[in-house]
Amino acid sequence: MPLPAAPVGRGKGNHVFRAIADVLRQIGGAIATVVTLPFRALARLFGGASSTARGHRV
Repeated sequence: MPLPAAPVGRGKGNHVFRAIADVLRQIGGAIATVVTLPFRALARLFGGASSTARGHRV
């Protein structure tokens, strides 16, 4: 049994909102990457220092 078609005029708006949501998601991801970069750098710096202080050798 086929599903009923979407009402006329509603499907197009759904695509627009989905496109806007995708753009906002990409912008949010880019902002999150930029914001977390300094913290990742600090974590790597202090993580590396703490691991050498404990005497872990690779």
